Amino acid sequence: MDDQQRDATSQTPQAWDTVRRLREPIAWALLALTAIIVLVSACQLFNLADAKVPIPTPTAVSSSAPASGPVPVGSSPAPGPVGPSPVIVSAFALRASAVAPQFIDAAVQAMPVLAVILVAFCGGLTERARQVTQTAAVVLAAAFLLGLISLEGAAASHTRSGTWFFLEGPGLAITATALFFTGAVLWSRELRSMAPRPRDFGDDNEDFGDDPGLGGHD
Repeated sequence: MDDQQRDATSQTPQAWDTVRRLREPIAWALLALTAIIVLVSACQLFNLADAKVPIPTPTAVSSSAPASGPVPVGSSPAPGPVGPSPVIVSAFALRASAVAPQFIDAAVQAMPVLAVILVAFCGGLTERARQVTQTAAVVLAAAFLLGLISLEGAAASHTRSGTWFFLEGPGLAITATALFFTGAVLWSRELRSMAPRPRDFGDDNEDFGDDPGLGGHD
C-alpha cells in the first residue's frame, strides 16, 4: 500500500512537468490562430489577396424633392417622385461594416490573454514568456486598431442602425482592456528582468587584453 502511494506521489510531479512543458506550445498555437483571424479579416477589409467578404446592401434615403422643370401658371405643381433613393457609399465602408465584428470577436480577445496567463501565471514564468507576451500585445494592438477603423468605416456605410454601434462599441473596449492587461504583464518586474541586456564591449576588450595568448600582459 505504501509503495502504491509513493508511486502515485512520484508520478504527480512528472505529470505536472509535462503539462508545464506544453504551456508555451499551446500559447504559441493560440497566438497563431488569433493572428490568422486578424490577418484574414484585414485582407477582407482592404480587399487584399483576393479575400472576399459578403457586402451588405446600404439602406435607402427617402427623397420628396419635386421634379425639375417649368410649372405652368395657374396650375398646381406636379407631385415629384416620392420614395427611397439609393445612397452612394464607398466599397470600403461596406466592407468595414461587414468585417468590423471579426476584429472584436470574443476569440480574438480571449486567446491572447489566455496565452499570457499560461506562460506567466500557471506554474511560474516559462523560458520565452516575454516573447509570448510581446506577441500577444502586438496582435491585440492590431485587432484594436483595425476594429476602430472598421467601426468608423461602418458609420459611413448606412447599413447599421445606431443600436448596433452601442452593442459593438463595448467589444472594442474589451479589446482595449485585454491590451492593457497584456501591457501591464509585459512591463512587470519579472518580465522586464528577462529582457536581453546589451553587452559591454569595453569589458570584453579588457578581457582580451589580459589574455596572454592575444598579446596581453605577461
